[in-house]
Amino acid sequence: MRKAKSNYIWDYFKDIDTLRKNRLSALKDCAKDMRESSDRYVPVTLPSLPFKDGEFDILLSAHFLFMYADRLDYQFHIKTLNELLRVTKEEIRIFPLVDLEGKRYEHLDKLISYLADNNGCTVEEVKVPYEFQANANSMLKIRKG
Repeated sequence: MRKAKSNYIWDYFKDIDTLRKNRLSALKDCAKDMRESSDRYVPVTLPSLPFKDGEFDILLSAHFLFMYADRLDYQFHIKTLNELLRVTKEEIRIFPLVDLEGKRYEHLDKLISYLADNNGCTVEEVKVPYEFQANANSMLKIRKG
């Protein structure tokens, strides 16, 4: 983190130590919840999901899809989005729209066109008030048609 410190905005987290403490606390809370409520967690491997069509009203994909664009190609994103659309009744939100270096996902416009043209979705890029990683202040809001 010290090497990449300049890629982040230090308003919410004041410094690396504060970030570390916050993340460790969140990790402990998550691990505790997973132990106490393991039935609420379903391990999956995208792009396949073991859920019924339209099982969820809204779906959030946070800090995954476009963050690892250097390892997950465009076809993976298409297959994953099709699967997310299948299990969602109304809306999908994806945050952020940048990779680990803070660059906007290079195929985002093509992906938006695909969703609108082939799936009848309404897609908008929405600014959000939270920005820790530089340039990571937008989400994709996909509404099913």
